[in-house]
Amino acid sequence: MQELTLNENLLAAPVHVAGKPIEEVRREYGLERIIKLASNENPLGPSPLAVEAIKKALPNAHRYPGTVEANLRARLAQLMGGDFDEDNIIIGNGSCDVLRMVCLAFLHDGGESVVCPSTFPMYRIYTQMFGGNLVPVEARDYAYDLPAMVEKIGDATRLIFVCNPNNPTGTMLTQQQVDDFMEQVPERVVVVVDEAYYDYVADEHYASVKEYIEEGRNVILTRTFSKIHGLAGLRVGYGVAKKEMIQYLQHARSPFHVGSVNLIGATASLDDVEHIQRSRTLNAAEKEYLYEQFDRLDLRHIPSETNFILLPELRHDAVAMSEALLRQGVIVRPAGGFGVPGAIRVTIGTREENERLVWALEQVLHELTEG
Repeated sequence: MQELTLNENLLAAPVHVAGKPIEEVRREYGLERIIKLASNENPLGPSPLAVEAIKKALPNAHRYPGTVEANLRARLAQLMGGDFDEDNIIIGNGSCDVLRMVCLAFLHDGGESVVCPSTFPMYRIYTQMFGGNLVPVEARDYAYDLPAMVEKIGDATRLIFVCNPNNPTGTMLTQQQVDDFMEQVPERVVVVVDEAYYDYVADEHYASVKEYIEEGRNVILTRTFSKIHGLAGLRVGYGVAKKEMIQYLQHARSPFHVGSVNLIGATASLDDVEHIQRSRTLNAAEKEYLYEQFDRLDLRHIPSETNFILLPELRHDAVAMSEALLRQGVIVRPAGGFGVPGAIRVTIGTREENERLVWALEQVLHELTEG
């Protein structure tokens, strides 16, 4: 490696660390029963309609994707409503891929990204990867401080990243907050709104940015099939923007970057209304159950509009707690890598999984307190 010319931007960008897989925990700790509540996956599994469509598509997996991507784009545009059509949609290998395209497209020659440190780390990683400069704006009460982000807009600002609802805090921005923010953002700045968890939001005041896209504003909306649709392993996401923006972003995508089987599965999942509703209903009920249990255990928790809950300001070290939970066969996510040290993020599972989590927390809190 000493003889090679390396990309300094890549060396400066941290490597994203995913949640521990079940197989690794089983091998490391010698456990049989393990539950994973670390990566915000749908505990009900994939959409049954998607599974059936994937099975039917497999015999043609030797063919490159043809019209299936256009079909998915058209279906997504239809669901967006209004005047949207397939030319307003770009498909990615997960929504992370769309975020990568955006940073590649705009952060050349030292452009700046305004980001919140207490959020999804890929905004920061991609900014550094493509040679951009980070302008951090700290969260306020575990939520985005949009007025403070406006104040940080400078001559070199090209992107502002907003995660709504936010990962890992679960907090939400209202329509009024976003409207006030957008009034102050200059046209030369692109606002990227990551709505990976929007399907779980129940609050009627949740902000929509579709109207800004229809008005021709420089807003890019990203969403994913990895959460409520239960297709995290297929890696399908998408971006929505005005047609000129999508046409420009197409220059940053790789050919055939999402397989046809994946695209067919994602398209089928959109029609699985029953699976989506079951997922929402389960999540809402189990969230209330976990709130009650966390209160009983005297664990502070941030009210969430997502399928996870942040436990901040823990009485014990967050990494030590996570490792102790691993020994009990429960995988959760320390939130330090998401800019919230001293906290863990817990995915909302089934009742059986959540009861196991609560039991494990009781054991760990006793162990750490006594130890």
